[in-house]
Amino acid sequence: MKEDFERNQYLTYYSKWRNGYFQFNNTIPSKKPAYYLDEVCESQYSYKTTWYRNTIDPLSITDHSLSSSLAIAFEQTHILLNAKSFYIKDIRDVQETPFNTIVFQLDEPPLKTKEESRTIMNRYFSQKPLDYTYIQHIGKSLGFHHRCPFVSGDEIFVPEKGAANDSTSWYGLHHILSAVEDKRENCMQVTFRNHHELQLIVSAHSFYDQVERSAVLTHLLHAVVDELLSNYCHTLAPYFSEELNVVQRRLKNPTFTSVFFSLNKVMVFLSNYKAQDILVKVLGEENPYLDEVRDHFRSTLTNNPTFPKD
Repeated sequence: MKEDFERNQYLTYYSKWRNGYFQFNNTIPSKKPAYYLDEVCESQYSYKTTWYRNTIDPLSITDHSLSSSLAIAFEQTHILLNAKSFYIKDIRDVQETPFNTIVFQLDEPPLKTKEESRTIMNRYFSQKPLDYTYIQHIGKSLGFHHRCPFVSGDEIFVPEKGAANDSTSWYGLHHILSAVEDKRENCMQVTFRNHHELQLIVSAHSFYDQVERSAVLTHLLHAVVDELLSNYCHTLAPYFSEELNVVQRRLKNPTFTSVFFSLNKVMVFLSNYKAQDILVKVLGEENPYLDEVRDHFRSTLTNNPTFPKD
């Protein structure tokens, strides 16, 4: 009798548990073969769980709120910027903290580090097809001699001060949705994505000048890319696509080898080549200093092709 009572209790408990389990979980029959189930004891049911990532509350970034930002920031030895980074603040002059830089992100708490902002930005630039030095050369050709924005695709970072020889703060224009001038403080109240706000200590004239510069650089770089890609559209011959030409066959040949050159190296080479060409015209072909100049600019895109043997 006791055994029957306990058995009924267990059955009642099991029935309630089973009903609750199937009420809140989606049953998915196992696709494993029967012989596999005989060897390994596995449940024939599984359930799906959805995790919701809580974003941080919008931040109000000012010099007065720096201590609060540092309190919630995670310490990092090295920082690599990503698509969510929107403000890199140089805090070397702040005596109350041993950290030199704090990086703000859209969906995550800030990051603080003893690295200087210049080191962080150089690491970021090195990951891009064209580094900041070459973007500066393009900017100078357009008349942007100081505080040139860095444009790479849709990402745009602008230095608050001249970044040629020292660290400075950088703000991401590609994440800024609106900006309002604060005439009393002579600064800009900037709103980023996810409602983050920043008191940017630059004048309205300087801010909108950088917006204009960034727009010009973005348009120019996109125009160059579009022009290069359009060449394929003009030369494409789809009715020849079934039969490869001699160049296409050569490219597909396993014996073909080529050296890969980054876009940055190609552009630097073209700049050096143009400079040498100008010097030859100015100094003359027989000038004894030309060889010395060529040695200084020795940067050739040499390739050693391997031709197929007959």
